[in-house]
Amino acid sequence: MKSNVKRLKDCKVQMSVEVEAEHAEERYQEVLRGFQRAARLPGFRDGKAPVDLIEQRYQSEAREELLKMLIPEAYHQSIQTQKASPVSLPKISDIRYERKKKLQFSAEFEEAPKISLKNYKSVPLKRESAEVKPDELEKAVQSLLESRATFEEVTEPRAVQQGDFIVADVELWRDTAYIQGRKGVLLVAEKNGEDDFLEKVLGANAGEVREIVRAGKPYTRVTVRGLRKKIVPVLDGEFAKALGQESAESLREAIRKELAQHKQTDSMEKMKQELFQKLLKANSFPLPDSLVDRQKERLLEQAHRHFTQRGLGEQDWKTELPALEADMNERAKEQVKLYFILQKVAEGEGIELDEVELAQRFKALSEQSGRPLEEVRKVFEDDVRDNLREKKTVEYLIANAKFEE
Repeated sequence: MKSNVKRLKDCKVQMSVEVEAEHAEERYQEVLRGFQRAARLPGFRDGKAPVDLIEQRYQSEAREELLKMLIPEAYHQSIQTQKASPVSLPKISDIRYERKKKLQFSAEFEEAPKISLKNYKSVPLKRESAEVKPDELEKAVQSLLESRATFEEVTEPRAVQQGDFIVADVELWRDTAYIQGRKGVLLVAEKNGEDDFLEKVLGANAGEVREIVRAGKPYTRVTVRGLRKKIVPVLDGEFAKALGQESAESLREAIRKELAQHKQTDSMEKMKQELFQKLLKANSFPLPDSLVDRQKERLLEQAHRHFTQRGLGEQDWKTELPALEADMNERAKEQVKLYFILQKVAEGEGIELDEVELAQRFKALSEQSGRPLEEVRKVFEDDVRDNLREKKTVEYLIANAKFEE
């Protein structure tokens, strides 16, 4: 078997393959014997018709079967011989074959780019401190207390004041058409930015109706039903024990640790994004169009699912699609490029997968999905391996970065 590779523009490769006449004829005879075993011809027992008769009767079908069998076999052997690394399915063309003569064909495909990485060690990165400042801790504590606040009815009769919490019925009209409102809504009587909607109910008493007209917004009628006062708990031992902590001090420390973990995670994510952008900027090489197109389709599918989950219709999707396609195409290029960069780093630095950790990932996926372990491994093995290798490679790059605190 002979093959020759011609590398075209970017990542495209054209490979010509030639299979010797002797080998092609051997495989053709195998095909004929297969037809012979299955054939039922008048005057002959099943599977006993002469081969020459089989050939006359099934010549066209036998040739087609030979090509279906021999071309993939020859293609894969030639790929190994040429040490090519296809990332797309081949386009087979120029098939030339006559009985007892050699088989020739061409295969065009895209392969992984040949890249030489630059500047991937000691990448300058900004690392934000994970230290929790006193004011940050106090803000987090107050946020927790606010989230556990309760609302009690204001029993003394008085008008709505700034900052009050109002129980109200809200009705809306747009161009004389009634819009479904809400009853028993809890509102805060204060100015919210430039919108003074709630400020307009100041001074109203229980049972009073306020009609609100604002330019460009629905006509609104608010019926005040009552007032509520917000009761924010204090950080004491009782409050701490209700949240599973022994004391106010231990709860405060737990909040500090959680906040520090959040800051550390946020800092790591920012460093990753900065690392990715600098690697993308420092390295330039052609990308396989087929991989970019596939990744773009995945991104568009994800965007479409999000559209659907938000309750938007197909017309909204069609309106947004042109802008989305351009954006997703650029994102796909970056993601494919980054994939090859990280793969190259992993190969160059000998980053190996931890088989124990890999087994744990498959076990967790199996338990989460309720699917058999072997099925999970078969379906997700490539994705899990890629994700784990990328994780370890990013950790390596960040560990070898040059930090600016």
